[in-house]
Amino acid sequence: MLLLVVSAVGSPVFCWQLGDRQAYNNKMALLNVMLEGAKQRAVDTDDLQTLCLVMSIGNDVTERYLQEQSSDKQIRKRLEGMRNDFTSCLGLLHNAP
Repeated sequence: MLLLVVSAVGSPVFCWQLGDRQAYNNKMALLNVMLEGAKQRAVDTDDLQTLCLVMSIGNDVTERYLQEQSSDKQIRKRLEGMRNDFTSCLGLLHNAP
C-alpha cells in the first residue's frame, strides 16, 4: 500500500517539473526570436539598448527557472554563458559614442 501511495505522489511532482521545463523552453524560444531581431537592429541602427534589454529578460527568466529547479545543471551552464554575453553587451553599451 505504501508503495502505491509513494508512486502516486511522485508522478504529479515529476509532471510538474516537466511542465516547468516546457514553460521555460517556450519562454526562451520566444525570447530567442526577439533576440535575433534585436541583434539585427543593433547591427543596422546601433541600438544596443534593445539588445541588452532582451538579454536581461532572458537572464531573468533563466534565473527564475533555476530558483525552482536548482539542480538543472544544463540550464545553470547556459545561464553562465548568457551572463557573459549580457556583460559584454553592457560593456559595448557603456563604451558606445
